[in-house]
Amino acid sequence: MRSQFESLFTSKDIVRAKYPNGWVGWLNDRMSDDDDGRLTRFTTMDGRYMYFVVERLIDYGFKPPELIGNTIHFNDFYLNVYEYLDYAKFDFSKHNIKAPYWLSIKPQPEKSVKEIYESGLDFYDYNGLNYSIN
Repeated sequence: MRSQFESLFTSKDIVRAKYPNGWVGWLNDRMSDDDDGRLTRFTTMDGRYMYFVVERLIDYGFKPPELIGNTIHFNDFYLNVYEYLDYAKFDFSKHNIKAPYWLSIKPQPEKSVKEIYESGLDFYDYNGLNYSIN
């Protein structure tokens, strides 16, 4: 997948169980850009690199996404892709997406530059990609 911005979310429990050397190995490999409680996030702007990361995680025993009916079910990790040109195994635009049961995030609503200005927000602080765990 080639994209502008991609994040991979997973839980610390899954990392501890499946990643080589567990959480310490994950941190030593610089796989955690941000973590909050039981979740961790890895982000890249290079879709080819994310592809290699995902393939490596699958080799380590992470369960890959599955297409069931018309829905892509994410299992041990969740990919959030912002502005992408898709040549992945699944065409995300044609299917529904079901996030894993352990992931409960809500992105900030996207706003136009006009809405940001009218709301009195700082253009440089607001990017529409911040997540909150709910």
